[in-house]
Amino acid sequence: MKPITKLYLKIFLFAGVSYGFITLALSLIAGDKDEFNLWSLLITSFFFGIAMSLILVSVQKYRLKKNGVQEISDKNLGVSQTAHIKSNLNKSELINKLKTDPVIRKMTMTEIENGILLQTGMTWKSWGEEIKIILKTDQESDFEYEISSSPKLKTTLIDYGKNLENIDQVKRAIKRY
Repeated sequence: MKPITKLYLKIFLFAGVSYGFITLALSLIAGDKDEFNLWSLLITSFFFGIAMSLILVSVQKYRLKKNGVQEISDKNLGVSQTAHIKSNLNKSELINKLKTDPVIRKMTMTEIENGILLQTGMTWKSWGEEIKIILKTDQESDFEYEISSSPKLKTTLIDYGKNLENIDQVKRAIKRY
């Protein structure tokens, strides 16, 4: 099964089943036992799942294409993204470089044991992200960093390409050196 088809199915099931359970719970709480219709609940849940799946995954595909993704795969459809980059910047130079970037300096920056943790705030695309830049190899003037970006809210199913954008932003900031 193609990765995009799996995502459509995952969103359909999550949205449709969630809608069905919430509707059922509200119906039972309200005491509408006489007016409750199982078929009506199943049909509306089915169509809600289809609508949400088509809308959300289509926007995800559009955003990925806009970010330059040529071929959609499991890797770039996921909400957590990882990349590696080589640079001649050591950790302190990297921190100074990131502090001067107009986009990254707006993020909360924290030094961690082997790297840097950047945290973004909530936007219309996400509840916020955590971007980790970890030093993997440390040789005189050749440093390799692993950049990973993932949503703060672990139950996020679609990120609209935001974590991929975060990694690209960090890469651009490092390469400007």
